[in-house]
Amino acid sequence: MPPSKRFRIVFEDPYLVVVDKPAGLLTVPVPGTRARSLLDLLDRYLAPQKRTARAVHRIDRYTSGLVVFAKGRKAWEELVAQFRARTPERVYLAVVRGRVEPEEGVLRHRLELTRDGFRQRVVERGGTPAVTRYRVIERLPDATLVEARLETGLKNQIRVQFRAAGHPLVGDRHYAWEERGRARLNRQALHAWKLAFRHPVTGAPLSLEAPLPSDLGRLLAGLRH
Repeated sequence: MPPSKRFRIVFEDPYLVVVDKPAGLLTVPVPGTRARSLLDLLDRYLAPQKRTARAVHRIDRYTSGLVVFAKGRKAWEELVAQFRARTPERVYLAVVRGRVEPEEGVLRHRLELTRDGFRQRVVERGGTPAVTRYRVIERLPDATLVEARLETGLKNQIRVQFRAAGHPLVGDRHYAWEERGRARLNRQALHAWKLAFRHPVTGAPLSLEAPLPSDLGRLLAGLRH
């Protein structure tokens, strides 16, 4: 199968490429594993252009949605600077357990990365501040579809913060033990839905969106009934 058939290109020009990554595909290679990554596939795709992909940021392996790669060093440096300054708008869709109250809110925690499965944990002191703004989109019989906007971008941030708030993501067996043994979804119900940032060369605003993947659509349909 050609590399481009394993992912969907949302935007591409001579300086960058934005991809709608499917769940289950690593964003970048992980030491100690031979699993194929999106970066590997993009390098093959860009070979005829005599270019290589540079990862600007990443999303979890079993999270779907938008990821940005640069095609050259200058574009990469500018994009990385934007993400470090937290200026891009990063919006996710998540299906979480239970009834989220209130309709809108802000999750604020301090997170610390542990060696136990490279998990994040909430700590009272130390750690790194994590801030996520959320808005309820739809209430389901035993779950809630929420929009989550990142103000910070820590590893597993949305998953850990909603877990700490008492609303773990449906399918998230890594952080929610109660999801183990359930067959509703074979990954965490998290999708990188919208992404907005400045073009690294022209400075023009870019606003992109990735539609909800079919597995999350089926999950929502099942939960509604």
